[in-house]
Amino acid sequence: MPSGAAVIRYDGARGVVWRIKYVDAGGRQVKETLGRADAGWTKRKAEASLRARLTDVERDGYRKPEALTFAGFAERFMGEHVPGRNLKRSTLVDYRLTIDRHLVPDVELGDLSRRPELVERYVTGRLAVGLAPKTVCNHLALLGRMFRVAIRWRLVTANPVEMVDPPRGDGPEPEVMSEVEIARLLAAYRQLEADAADGEREWWAIARRVVTVALGTGLRRGELLGLRWSDLSLLDRRLAVRQAWVRSEMTTPKSRTSRRVVHLVEGGHVLAALEEPWQASRFRGDNCPVFGHPLLGTPLDPSKLSRSYMKPALAAAKITKPFRVWHGSGTRHSPTRRRSTRPPTCRCGRATRTGRSPSGTSTRRRSGSRERLSAARPGSSLRSADRYQVPVPTASPLLCPPARKQGSAGDS
Repeated sequence: MPSGAAVIRYDGARGVVWRIKYVDAGGRQVKETLGRADAGWTKRKAEASLRARLTDVERDGYRKPEALTFAGFAERFMGEHVPGRNLKRSTLVDYRLTIDRHLVPDVELGDLSRRPELVERYVTGRLAVGLAPKTVCNHLALLGRMFRVAIRWRLVTANPVEMVDPPRGDGPEPEVMSEVEIARLLAAYRQLEADAADGEREWWAIARRVVTVALGTGLRRGELLGLRWSDLSLLDRRLAVRQAWVRSEMTTPKSRTSRRVVHLVEGGHVLAALEEPWQASRFRGDNCPVFGHPLLGTPLDPSKLSRSYMKPALAAAKITKPFRVWHGSGTRHSPTRRRSTRPPTCRCGRATRTGRSPSGTSTRRRSGSRERLSAARPGSSLRSADRYQVPVPTASPLLCPPARKQGSAGDS
């Protein structure tokens, strides 16, 4: 047994308590309390724990964890670990909000690592105040990552999140707008556009086009606002998703499979909604946004698009069922999307279904990803407005110049 290492029996008022004493890799004398005899601790079990700890000191250079609060470690995590991970700005903001609003208990880091029941209590409390199971799982994922970093830094020896079962919950079925509701919504946008003052009519026209493309393609709000003219090929009826406008910066799409190409149906409302800004905008450079500020050519404010235009249009259309605007349950899984896009086709006109392109080269295919597009009937498009006797969306007279003759310059 190394010098300074020993098993200590302590006879206290509540019974016998077993402790161990040793010198850590930093040369500091350490005493650890293992447990009471009535909890199953014996001299033999304490000696085994001491041997295991001495092995950690000799093999891994173990040092007693510092007396650090979780709040103090969270600041070190955000200041020393996160900046080197090359994370998106939106992810950094989410980390900071989650830590500041939820994950800062007034306990020591080492105490929290030894007491997984505190994490269990946190999960129960967050669910009780109305947070969704998915949100709580996101919190646990961040907390687990923080403790993995703490273990690497030799601040703690255990990750309590690994001992906690994440909350389960299928959640309610997502609310999706029906074709009748979509027709009412588009009609409401056109009516609000017609009734708006001259200074606002142009903005209502932009909002209507954004919603029309969202309903027909399933693009996220950030992907719509990040769309540039270089991402569009109107003659080939093709739209590429390469970036997104999120939290006032242009960044990559949400995931790897979010980088995709959407093929549009000829003669559909989506294609018409994309042609309108091309005819009206003064900003047609490759890097200019498709849906940009009419005077500045800069990306739009996402919150204003939802607050000032989408919500009044929903109220005018008398759509009151709960769903998250611009989220998966609202526009991204609408029935019109399935009829306004089509899968890529080979030269003979048949949809390519296998993992190889018509030329024989290998193409990546991900099962279940959002990149998979449903087949569309020939000539089908966003026809809800036609089916329910709602006038077909037309170009705003304020934005669109007179129709050009075929073959004229700029038809692209």
